[in-house]
Amino acid sequence: MIPVQSTIVGYLGKAATVFSAYDEATRILVVSVEAPYRKERRDGCIVITNDLNLDRDSLFDNEKIQDSIIAFYGLQSGIAEDGKSTRLVFADKAQRANPNDSIEKDGIDSRGQRYRISDDITNAKVSTLAACWYAYHRAGFSNSAKSLSDKLLSAQRLNQGFIFSI
Repeated sequence: MIPVQSTIVGYLGKAATVFSAYDEATRILVVSVEAPYRKERRDGCIVITNDLNLDRDSLFDNEKIQDSIIAFYGLQSGIAEDGKSTRLVFADKAQRANPNDSIEKDGIDSRGQRYRISDDITNAKVSTLAACWYAYHRAGFSNSAKSLSDKLLSAQRLNQGFIFSI
């Protein structure tokens, strides 16, 4: 499990921190708790924020909003490794951080459906989008790396003494 602490400021309401956990084995993101703004890093957490004053692992800027919405819908509609569970789960203490009702369709472009966030989106909901962005891209990286290594290991040339470097 990878604990994620996403802290967002500058949207509607008070600044907020959302705690979640991403399980790489099952590919499930559990959004656990919506909390008041937290400046300190919780032990072991990956910190994602748009607050330039915080120690962080990743800066979540406006350029990532579109990708985070795509990640949110990808996790929401995705199926976990068990073949039946959803990839996005909200605990009772995080229900208000679900951004579903604050996302609007905004046409289509060459990449597909475009979205925008409504003017009344809260910091907690954007915090959830940041966690989804992290989990979705983390899963994409680990899945592509696993796929590449599986292909290399099963390659016929590997058995013939050739060496591959990544």
